[in-house]
Amino acid sequence: MGNIGPTEMLIFLAILLLIFGAAKLPKLARSMGQAGKEFKAGLKEGYQAEDVEGPCPFCGNEIGADAKFCPGCGKPANEVVAEKEKKKTA
Repeated sequence: MGNIGPTEMLIFLAILLLIFGAAKLPKLARSMGQAGKEFKAGLKEGYQAEDVEGPCPFCGNEIGADAKFCPGCGKPANEVVAEKEKKKTA
């Protein structure tokens, strides 16, 4: 119980064919494949931590490199980094 056999797979494909039509199924499969590739590429890219060290843009207190919060105003490191980036671009 719980395994999908060939009969169930054929029924499922027939229902998909009726719902989406023969012209849309290849486009749907292609877009799902491309989304999977982009997702895998995003996982390989990984998360890169931003440097928090320096003065806080909100209160001016110095923040250490390994700090998770500003010691002066208590803002989280991700908000501090976002504000620094916003000020760089402005």
